[in-house]
Amino acid sequence: MISRQHWTDCSPLAWFLIPALLALPAPLAGRVRLPHTQIDQVVLANGLRVEMVENHDAPVVNVQVWYHVGSKDEGAGQTGFAHLFEHLMFDGTRNLGPDEFSNYIVRSGGLDNAYTTEDATVFWETVPSSTLPVALWLEADRMRNLDISDRSFKNEREVVKEERRERFDNQPYGNVLEVLYAHAFTVHPYRHTPIGSMEDLDRASAGDVRRFYDTYYVPNNATLVIVGDFVKAGAEAEIRKYFAPIAAGAPIERHIAVEPPQAGQRIVKLQQDVALPAFVEGFHMPADGTPDAYPLRLAAVVLSEGESSRIYRRLVYEKQIALQAESSGNFTEDPNLFFVFGVLNAGYAPAQAEAEIESLLADLRSQPLPAAELEKAQNEILREFTVDRQSNQSRADELGQDTVILKDPELVNTEVERFLSVTPADIERVARKYFVPENMTLVEVYPDGKSGRGGGR
Repeated sequence: MISRQHWTDCSPLAWFLIPALLALPAPLAGRVRLPHTQIDQVVLANGLRVEMVENHDAPVVNVQVWYHVGSKDEGAGQTGFAHLFEHLMFDGTRNLGPDEFSNYIVRSGGLDNAYTTEDATVFWETVPSSTLPVALWLEADRMRNLDISDRSFKNEREVVKEERRERFDNQPYGNVLEVLYAHAFTVHPYRHTPIGSMEDLDRASAGDVRRFYDTYYVPNNATLVIVGDFVKAGAEAEIRKYFAPIAAGAPIERHIAVEPPQAGQRIVKLQQDVALPAFVEGFHMPADGTPDAYPLRLAAVVLSEGESSRIYRRLVYEKQIALQAESSGNFTEDPNLFFVFGVLNAGYAPAQAEAEIESLLADLRSQPLPAAELEKAQNEILREFTVDRQSNQSRADELGQDTVILKDPELVNTEVERFLSVTPADIERVARKYFVPENMTLVEVYPDGKSGRGGGR
C-alpha cells in the first residue's frame, strides 16, 4: 500500500468516508471496511499485463506504465541507469521530438511525471478521459521507439548528475543514507541507491544505455494500469491497437544476490560540514508483503507517527535531545531496512539519543503493546487506505505496487485486513526478532572536528 496523495481528481465517496472514519470511536473505526474495487485484467500475447479500474466520479483517467526495473537490476558499473531512463523516456522517440511527449499531455489539460525506486520505474499521466487514446499511443510509442542518441544520452546524463549534486552531494546529511546502505548491505544491490554514482554515469556510453533499454523496456516486463472514467471494452480495444503490435523482448534473467544475515553491529562515524549532530540506525527487515511486514509497519506508526508517538514524545518533547526524530521502514520487493533517524539539538551527542532509542525498542521487545495504542496505529493505517481512494492516481499507484511488487492486485481489497489482524504479540515478536543490536548498522554524523564521545551534556 502506497500513501502518496494526489488531489487533481478526488472521489466524492472518499470525501464522505474520511470525516466519517475520523468521527468514529476507535472500536467502531476498526470495523470500517473499504468499498470493494473491481479490477479488470488483460494479458496481451506479448506479455504486457493490464490492470483496469473504472471510476466515473470525474471525467479524468490516470494511466501508469510500471517497468519492473529499478536500481537493484543495475549491474556493476551501471548504477543510476534506471533513474537515467526516468529522464530519457521524455527526450524523444522516432516519432516525437524532445519534450513533445509532455507537450501532448499538457495541451490536453493533463499532467505527467515519473519516478524510480529500487524495484521499478513508473511513468504516469492524468488526462481528461476523452484523451485516453492519446496517452496510450504516447506510452506505446516510447516503450520501443525511444531515440537514444549520443545527444539525448549526454544531455540527460548531465541532468541526472546535477540532480545528484542538488539533492545529495550539496545537502546537509544528504549522503548519510547512501553511507548506511553501503555498510548495511554487503552483496545485495540495495547497497547502492537509485540516484547512482557520478563515476558510473561518467563511464556509461550510449551503447550501454541502449542495451539496458532493450533488456528491460519491453512489454513482457511492463504492467499498464488505468484507473478512471473509461469503459473497459473501449479501453481494451485501444490498448490492443497500440500495444499488441509491439514484439516481446527476450526473457529476463535476474540474478539478485541474497544478503546474508548480519552477525554483528556495524558503526560508521562521519565528520561533515553540518551544524548539528545526527544519527541513523538501520535494522534489516523482511520484504514488503511478508507476514512480518505488517506488524513492522504498525511499529513505525507507534514509534513516530505524530507528536504523541513514542520517539517524538521521548526525544523531542520530554528529553529535548533531538530537533527531529522519526522511524520508518523502506518496504520493498526484497528485504530492506527499518530506520530510526534523528537530528540532535546542540550540546547533545548521538550516543545519548541512541540510548533513549534503545530504551524505547526494549519496551517493544519486552512487553505487549497496549491494546488502545495498537488500535490507534491500525486506525491510522485505515485512514491512509481511505485517503488513497481519493484520486485515480493514488489508486493506480496502489494497484501498480500490489501487482508488480507484491504480485497480487487483489491486495487492493484485502491488504488492510492484514494490518487490522495484527496483535500486540505480533509487535512484540517482530521487535525481538529485528530490533536488536547485532542486526543494526549505525551511522553517526558529527560537525567537523567533533567526532567521538565529546560534546554531550
